[in-house]
Amino acid sequence: KCSPGFCENKKKCSPEVENNDKVTENMKFVCECELIEKEWLNRSYYRLRFNAPEIVSGSNPGQFLNCRFANKLEPLLSRPMSIYRCNKSKGWLDLLIKLVGKGTVGFSQAEPGDRFTLVGPLGRGFDFSDVEQAFLIGGGIGIAPLVFLAEQMSQNGIEPVFIGGFLSGKEVCCVDELEPFVKKIFITTDDGSYGSRGMVTDKFRDILDNSNCLSGAAVFGCGPNPMMCALEKICDQYNLEAQFSLEAHMACGFGVCAGCAIPSKNNQKYFLACEHGPVFYKGEANLGS
Repeated sequence: KCSPGFCENKKKCSPEVENNDKVTENMKFVCECELIEKEWLNRSYYRLRFNAPEIVSGSNPGQFLNCRFANKLEPLLSRPMSIYRCNKSKGWLDLLIKLVGKGTVGFSQAEPGDRFTLVGPLGRGFDFSDVEQAFLIGGGIGIAPLVFLAEQMSQNGIEPVFIGGFLSGKEVCCVDELEPFVKKIFITTDDGSYGSRGMVTDKFRDILDNSNCLSGAAVFGCGPNPMMCALEKICDQYNLEAQFSLEAHMACGFGVCAGCAIPSKNNQKYFLACEHGPVFYKGEANLGS
């Protein structure tokens, strides 16, 4: 079951509009989708794969879905999940999920054959059209959209450098999935049990200090807002273009409830993370101090 949602201008799409390929890329779909695979990557992270060809057809790295069980009342509110990977020819998409609360624990108990209501693709994704070299920097579950981004970059002749941060080696995941798409992978952990000990931002600064050429380089980050704030400061210092996917509480996913408001850099207005983001360019949003 799948129903066309709303195109970018928020007007209900007519059949004529639905047949326009350019507009269809901006459409949101409400789909009842079957869970076809579940895989535990470690004790904290798991992967869900859905058959969702309509959503997949217009999905781009950095966009997200709103997810809930199709036949259960709990969780009542949908949960926003970044698109982790997708295959447009086969029509499947993957979500990478970390156990953090009631919703993600509930989803972890699903089994293949269960049905979910998925709404998407939602939000503004990453733009790498003018990028020559790229640094992908993720913290924890923030790595999810960056795996999709790395794959798309690789298909367009860009070999990014990936830097991922985790609490410990027991939570490290997705390294094998990333290897075919990136030039090099650096992993940091808070306790030093895997890779380098410390923060991803410290590792990134070390890499920049030892880089011979940063011409045409851009940074793509996703993680907790304090991490994005620190990353923005580094990008300013090294004069690097950057885009950040921000974490925010989202209820509706398409700008109606206004629950995900984020102040602009100059604090003169507010953005809605679900509609104007979740990806923002450096200098657009106030990431804190």
